[in-house]
Amino acid sequence: MKTINNIVFLMLASFLIQSCDYSDVNDDPTKLSGVSLSLMLPELEVGAVFNYGTNPGRVAGIWMQQLEGIDAQQLAHNRYLTPEDAMNNYWRTGLYVGTLSSATVIIDQAQEEGSLFYSGVAKIIMANELGLATSFFGDLPLSEAFQGINNLQPAYDSQESIFAEVFRLLEEGASELSGGGYTGGDIIFGGDADAWAKTAKAFEARFRLMMGKRDASNYSAALAAVNASYASAADDAIFTFGTAETQNYSLAKFGTERPSTITFNAQFADMLSGDPRLAKYASEDGAFHVSGSTDLTWSRNDASVPLVSYAEMMFIKAEVEARNGDDADASLAAAVRASMALSGVDDADAVDAYVGGLGSASVETVITEAYKAYYGFNFHQTWSNWRRTGFPNLTAVSNAAPDFNPSLSIPQRYLYVDSESTTNPESVQAAKDRQGGALLDATLWVFQ
Repeated sequence: MKTINNIVFLMLASFLIQSCDYSDVNDDPTKLSGVSLSLMLPELEVGAVFNYGTNPGRVAGIWMQQLEGIDAQQLAHNRYLTPEDAMNNYWRTGLYVGTLSSATVIIDQAQEEGSLFYSGVAKIIMANELGLATSFFGDLPLSEAFQGINNLQPAYDSQESIFAEVFRLLEEGASELSGGGYTGGDIIFGGDADAWAKTAKAFEARFRLMMGKRDASNYSAALAAVNASYASAADDAIFTFGTAETQNYSLAKFGTERPSTITFNAQFADMLSGDPRLAKYASEDGAFHVSGSTDLTWSRNDASVPLVSYAEMMFIKAEVEARNGDDADASLAAAVRASMALSGVDDADAVDAYVGGLGSASVETVITEAYKAYYGFNFHQTWSNWRRTGFPNLTAVSNAAPDFNPSLSIPQRYLYVDSESTTNPESVQAAKDRQGGALLDATLWVFQ
């Protein structure tokens, strides 16, 4: 785990990646003709972690009643009034011109150079980015994407085929890690191929669980992946942000730049009464972010944020064990203890008391505890868990807006972004037609 030195530098590297033309190399020694893989990889890794605290995560946090909008667009999200422009920045700069494009460039260059370690890591991160994005939107441009001016209106692939690609990328990525060629730039694991192989299995467990409602055999596959992933929290794929303005975690940056537009949800605070994590999630007056504070773990500028964690693996294991009728108490206790440590709770007596009161580990208990544990960095998994299981038992707000959500229920997806509707209308419309109109209350294939 390493702290970023300067995100601005990495964004510059991203710009260079996007602007370089590798098909017509200019040999002029005064001009940069390419970017090394050791400079590209940190930009990809930072972008992937940064995405966790951006708009898709925050809006899911509001819909899952952990955060509450109190002004501007955030107030509208409370009522599920989340229009097509809500995810524009994520879709364009966080995802397609961000992590997915960066991963594609790294994979292509690494294959050409024979530096397969980089290709392996890029495929593993790309798989996670695709899996999360399809859990937000459903069908996505993929097989015809990333062709530049050769195809400015790519077709959308089905969600089923996106998940197949996720698992293919994870398998291929893990197999390529031992291919060598590492020369630096891995700011998460320092070039440790075994650590990335475990991370590939952790991501596999995440998405096998997500597909459990679609096909119950995915639960046993998820458990097998967990057992091949992290052995302890020391294995976590964690990145630590910095304290300078250009180095902050996205959730903290939002709190600084958009003060007084989001607060901690009072209902969630009540649920956490007596939970030692509450003091790490919100201030005494109920704020989710206090400028300059280091007390609130997930809204501090230099938060240490996991791409995936041992705590999540133990929650997955506990859920599958509970579904199988096995004793899941030990796995649930391990999950909660790991969550407490990840959240910065260091009061051993308080942790012991909380774990001692967990009771029998049913599926509902496991999902409810994961709901508490995933606050601040794993909003996407909380939303996925709720859509799969209905836990925790949340009630839709009484003033829900019908504009994009005729049923007035808690949303099941995000709308396709208006930048796509404007520039790629036929493909977007075809994707909407396949998915029942793709409004906020249309259930995604994976959760049907």
